[in-house]
Amino acid sequence: MENSVLQECEPLSCVEENRVIGNTVLEANDSSNIVADIRLTIQHPNHKDVIIVVEGEDDEKALKKFFNMQAVEFFCTGNCLKVKNAMLIVSTDKQLKDRVIGIKDADFDHINKISHNIANLMLTDTHDMETMMLTRKVCRKICLETTNEEYPELSAEAMKALKNISYLRYYNDKIILRRGSDKDGINFKGIKIADVASHSVQDVLQRVKDNGNSKKTSYPDLDTINLFISQNPIDDEDLTLFTNGHDLVYAIRDILHKDEAAKAYSDKSIATMIRISYSKEEFEKTNLHKSIDNWNNNRFNLWAV
Repeated sequence: MENSVLQECEPLSCVEENRVIGNTVLEANDSSNIVADIRLTIQHPNHKDVIIVVEGEDDEKALKKFFNMQAVEFFCTGNCLKVKNAMLIVSTDKQLKDRVIGIKDADFDHINKISHNIANLMLTDTHDMETMMLTRKVCRKICLETTNEEYPELSAEAMKALKNISYLRYYNDKIILRRGSDKDGINFKGIKIADVASHSVQDVLQRVKDNGNSKKTSYPDLDTINLFISQNPIDDEDLTLFTNGHDLVYAIRDILHKDEAAKAYSDKSIATMIRISYSKEEFEKTNLHKSIDNWNNNRFNLWAV
């Protein structure tokens, strides 16, 4: 999540980050260089006990309040493939495997039932950090702060409104990027969520096609995407595994802005409120917390009091 929440529809999945914008997928020496930098950090006289490798600064902002920062140091790589590939090396390195972990957004891994089986790699419980933190309690606090009213179904309503754009992201990840060349991926940069939320599959397809994708032979037609949707049904209870968190922040903003009083709150403000409102008690209930705690095995004073 290197990109800011402010960059609407720009943040991409692991595969998208490295391919849709024309970059090659992580070069072989990238992860080695990251691990070399981590090793230098560990060897520094004033090093912390544990290094947590994350995708970007937004992840560090979201997570650091849960950790004892006298014992923990964050290291940002830039994207999730770098986190994963660095942990492949770390997990077999005698010096680092008990001192370093990586945390990455699951993206569609849970939907696809992908297990990385890398001891030092931890995944978010849901699609990403935003969807994991945007619990009913957090939503309630945001609604009361912005509109002074209860809106218990805010997040669910927003995710349902995003379902068709989420399906196109999923098609891009599962079909185009995993089978095509580096430049075949759909460009989502610049899409306004208001133009695709609560719109039909056909409308979403056309909006995104007009956004610099009209010449891509890999871009699906309506019959193709409808077939894909029918073959990959997503129940509403699984939408937290399916919805891009940045899209969700924008959709929530747009719903809240129907109330005049809430227009003072930008997407950046809402993203900040999510991080602030998400509690230690809620984090402690997650599989992510459990995975980190199991890895630590009481070796270090890892958690904030």
